[in-house]
Amino acid sequence: MTYSVYLSNYTVGESSYDTINDVCSPYGQKVVLIIGSHGYHQARKYLDEAIEKSSLRVAKTLYYGGECTYENAEKLKKEIAETDTDMIFAIGGGRVLDTGKFVAEQTGKPVFSFPTIASNCSACTSVSILYGTDGGFLRPEFLKEPPKHAFIHTKVLVEAPVKYLWAGLGDTYAKYYEASISSRGEALNHALTMGVNISSQCADGIIRHGAGALQANREKILNEDFEQAIQTIIVTTALVSILVTLDHSPDYNSGLAHAIYYTLTSMPDFDEEKHLHGEIVAYGILILLLVDGQREEFERVYAFNCATKLPHSLEELDLDAETMAPYLESITQMADIRHNPYVITLDMLKAAFQELETINKNKEKQK
Repeated sequence: MTYSVYLSNYTVGESSYDTINDVCSPYGQKVVLIIGSHGYHQARKYLDEAIEKSSLRVAKTLYYGGECTYENAEKLKKEIAETDTDMIFAIGGGRVLDTGKFVAEQTGKPVFSFPTIASNCSACTSVSILYGTDGGFLRPEFLKEPPKHAFIHTKVLVEAPVKYLWAGLGDTYAKYYEASISSRGEALNHALTMGVNISSQCADGIIRHGAGALQANREKILNEDFEQAIQTIIVTTALVSILVTLDHSPDYNSGLAHAIYYTLTSMPDFDEEKHLHGEIVAYGILILLLVDGQREEFERVYAFNCATKLPHSLEELDLDAETMAPYLESITQMADIRHNPYVITLDMLKAAFQELETINKNKEKQK
């Protein structure tokens, strides 16, 4: 079996943008910026100065379009085709970075990522999540390679809204629990083995540093917890993602928590704008651990969710047992759990959801 693994290089720190000339100048001088409406303005005060000191120059600045869609990518491709440019800088949150990566592959340009929030691992992954023009999820587009280099500016990230880091914590620790369960009992090749083993740091790193990182983000002051947490979210999770999806299959990169996420966000009255991806997945991991009988891990994650105010009840997602009941069957039909080591049944889900609500009620009584 022959396969290639492409990983992203990265620079992290308060002066990470100062390295752009050394890193990027071998690819040329002319840069197109693909930006979002918010994150770019957080980074600009640092990035403009770094570019000015370098041999690079900005040929054009393009707005990504508001969503990572095929339609927006096509518009950007045309703009880039009409511009004399050597490389792309994608600057913003996950959907901006995903758009930049997808357009870069389509145009054959090297892309460099500049994450402005620490909610996901897009800055270092080789996949773009595509959405429809209505904002609905379409599919992942697996790319040949991740960005050539990610510039992780810790001051930009610590100044970002806290809600994004908060949601990123949940989505990151989910990587370990879903990967370890979906690969259980299988003979894995070298890359998959590395990916699954590395994924344990997605849980350990976040549970160890997450609360302190949130405090730093609230105070807009860097600390060790913050720096450890954002590297776990952006770098460690990306390594896992790349290694466990080499065959472009999500089998080891998803699971019950994501099946719950996609079910909830398909509910007509569910407010997807209010509840972030990582927030919902964090709740789903509690259900996953109850279904899987991992009581010790459940207690660890439950305590972490309570401490960081990540959801541990349906009420925190503006739901209740009665509203949720008709949708439990839908969860069992999701492709995300097709690679589970055992069949997840409706009865298992009913028992887990009920048990979690009982745990919450008992906790309230003890206050």
